[in-house]
Amino acid sequence: MHRPIIAALSILIAATLQAPAWSSDAGFTQGPETARELRKQRAQKNLENNRRNLDRLARDADLPAVDEALVEEFTRLIEYLSDPAREGRVPGSIGIEEAAVFIEDELGKIGLVPAFDLSELSVDDVEIITPNASYRQPMPMGSSQAAVIQKFVINGVELSGGEDFAPLAYSGSTTASGAVVFAGYAIVSGPNSYMGFGPNDDLKGKIVLCLKFEPMDEEGNSIWREGRWSHHSRLTYKVSALERRGASAVLIVSADSANDPTAGILDTIDSTSPPASMGRLNQGGPKFSIPVLSITPYAAQMILDNGGNGQTLEGLIAKANKEGIVESVGDVEAEIEIEIERTKTYTDNVAGILRGKGDLAGEFIVIGAHYDHLGYGHFGSRTGAKGTLHPGADDNASGTSGVILAAQQLTRQYELLSETDHARSILFLLFTAEESGLNGSRFYVDNPITEIANHHIMLNMDMIGRLELDPLEVGGLKSSDQLYSLISGPLERSGIVYDTKTSVGEGRSDHASFDAQKIPNLFFFTGLHDEYHTPEDTVDLIDMAGAVRVAIVVSEIALDAATMREPFIHRRAPNAKGHKANQENDQPTIRIGIIPADSSDGGLLVQRVFDNTSASNAGLQSGDRITHWGGDAISSVDSWAPVLLEHKPGDVVALTIVRGDETLEIKMTLKGIE
Repeated sequence: MHRPIIAALSILIAATLQAPAWSSDAGFTQGPETARELRKQRAQKNLENNRRNLDRLARDADLPAVDEALVEEFTRLIEYLSDPAREGRVPGSIGIEEAAVFIEDELGKIGLVPAFDLSELSVDDVEIITPNASYRQPMPMGSSQAAVIQKFVINGVELSGGEDFAPLAYSGSTTASGAVVFAGYAIVSGPNSYMGFGPNDDLKGKIVLCLKFEPMDEEGNSIWREGRWSHHSRLTYKVSALERRGASAVLIVSADSANDPTAGILDTIDSTSPPASMGRLNQGGPKFSIPVLSITPYAAQMILDNGGNGQTLEGLIAKANKEGIVESVGDVEAEIEIEIERTKTYTDNVAGILRGKGDLAGEFIVIGAHYDHLGYGHFGSRTGAKGTLHPGADDNASGTSGVILAAQQLTRQYELLSETDHARSILFLLFTAEESGLNGSRFYVDNPITEIANHHIMLNMDMIGRLELDPLEVGGLKSSDQLYSLISGPLERSGIVYDTKTSVGEGRSDHASFDAQKIPNLFFFTGLHDEYHTPEDTVDLIDMAGAVRVAIVVSEIALDAATMREPFIHRRAPNAKGHKANQENDQPTIRIGIIPADSSDGGLLVQRVFDNTSASNAGLQSGDRITHWGGDAISSVDSWAPVLLEHKPGDVVALTIVRGDETLEIKMTLKGIE
């Protein structure tokens, strides 16, 4: 049955192996060894992709046929959203604005009613589009930043902003002048009795040149932590240490010799800005009052050459790799002037309404997905590939495309309803700023288009593009005892193999914001993969037919939920079976500030730590593994979630964490939900 595909695969492999050793990116012919390795890599990737396609065909042969027109439509949608022109759809970018325009155009073509600014209209009148009606719900996301003045002069010679130097996001807007000194890695203390500063080192009024990263070996790797840099390398820690010691400005140079993708490259305002986080970013001005600049190795050597001591950057790096150092660089004077303009910015949720019928029309089914992603990987990248496009095809152009496809299908189904039928209205809701902490969905539930109690159920599609031979994971079933019977019929008819336990726990996507409001919810997810949160999450790896199957089954579940008379009752609602009315601790009152995951080594893996939270204040880091909480063992995300209900703001919890090869005991003071 698959002979034509196998034959085509053989031809493809042969053609790949015979390809000339030419790199269109580099523009020159590679050496024979490099060319051979490149051909081998390309052939291997083509083999993997085509084997994946064969597996999909084998699986599809055992499933009901998928309408090819729907596959083509889904492909059109996801290709636009994950195109590199969308810049990875990070909030604040031109790319995410283009994605929002595309989504609202699609919702308009389907005939959905703009969801927002309809507060003066009843549900029965929502087909009337007023001048104030909009598909957009603007949400404050902090401020954008740009350097309107950037001046750096060494002994009368002015350097070029953006080429030789660049201010960082947390730089002060001010001037500084004075002698330049070198302070190594500007790390106060580290492993093996490393001390960065002596008791008599006085940096008052000095412009301090220091190194990015931390002490490294001859291969450019950290001598303190295997495989990556430790928390000692954080730039903000360095600047804070120098500011406390009286520095009037900080110059940070990235050594070419470091084994890091950013080695020798300027950090910028963009690369050091935190992710959008519901208006909490960059408020209250810059983090530091002094200028903070990234400079190139060329600019650093220019400073040393002007000092006249014969020093080289390589020589100073070698000294700093052995021990802490504060050293004069000779007769060098620097002048700096920086002004950073901060402008309040917004990002948008996008939504449209399919109007219901009869006496159920005032209640809403929500079908949602987030449409943002990581942009150029300045936050959230699993590979640390800052400055590299993260297209986010599966995460979550796939779910976004699924919502639009579901809107098309359900609109046709609603057209078949008679005037005497009863059906709930459906809100197709695309969230922004999910990657920075579910901020778009949290903003919506705090600012809904109708009373939150009128939201009957929420169906969330996040990463539905890798069905392949893996089961469809369906989460959220614990939110209501009635959900198993809702999903069983459509899923059984679909033929999809599914699992009602998700591999990432229950609180990792936008349905969690609705769950916190006691809205029953379901989560549709095709699993994590190696390309998750990397530049390799590309559209060529998407199982288009599989994603269509998921979108269709979600549509069928939504239709059943919309037309059934009985309301769904959240398990924590006062009238839910076995629930005690007015029970305390229904939901956590504290926020830890991490993205957790189950660890294969046991315990709770910290995938990400958000700034200004219980976790960041306690010193938790990405990659930490929490094994004990208050003395009790933590085995998984699900085992940890109920523990949060037992705490209140101000509680202090003792944690045991594994960080690399170390086991640490730390204390965390719990902050309330803001």
